[in-house]
Amino acid sequence: MEFKLRGTNVIAIELIANDANFSVEKIKQFVSEKKQILKGSRFVISVENRIITETEVEELVNFLRNTEEITFCGFKTNKKENRELCIKKGIPCDMSTMELEKIKERASTEEIKFIRKTLRSGDKISSSGDIVIMGNVNPGAEVEAGGNVYVMGDLRGTVKAGIGKTEGEVKALFFQAPRLELCGKEFTFDRKERYLNFKAKVKGNQQTIDYYKDRKGKNG
Repeated sequence: MEFKLRGTNVIAIELIANDANFSVEKIKQFVSEKKQILKGSRFVISVENRIITETEVEELVNFLRNTEEITFCGFKTNKKENRELCIKKGIPCDMSTMELEKIKERASTEEIKFIRKTLRSGDKISSSGDIVIMGNVNPGAEVEAGGNVYVMGDLRGTVKAGIGKTEGEVKALFFQAPRLELCGKEFTFDRKERYLNFKAKVKGNQQTIDYYKDRKGKNG
């Protein structure tokens, strides 16, 4: 049984499974056979139109975390039940296509900027609304948004989001920056730490930081 792969090593390699072909053993076999192709990649399992069990999730996660050739980054799914299970187990669940569609459906008066590249040192992107970056934000790059910022790769540069607002969020698949500014509030971090499935949110006086810290399942 063959599975589809999509993406690049710059962001992540995504294995696509659905209700017709989902099988834990077949996925394990496929990954084992493709180790050299996948070597050094960040790896995501996308499960579409199928509700997976807790046992299936645990078996896949244990296998993938012990596969040294790849860095397992979590799941993507279009099923609410799967996302809730991931949250319960402390397993990263990347921003899904459904969430991106919700962003697109916002009022046409609110600017939404999609950046389909990696931002390098010296690059600066700004928007009065949301910014979705389909790549990395390298050290020395700057992102400024009146709305939210979503990074589908590494966030290691400077981000200012929710400028002039009291509510906003920043999400990144990987986060390794010393600071970020959200709704005028500054958050600082240990540059040596690398956070997975990172989310910072401000709503009025409430501030929350969620992340998945290491392969052993430590959460923030």
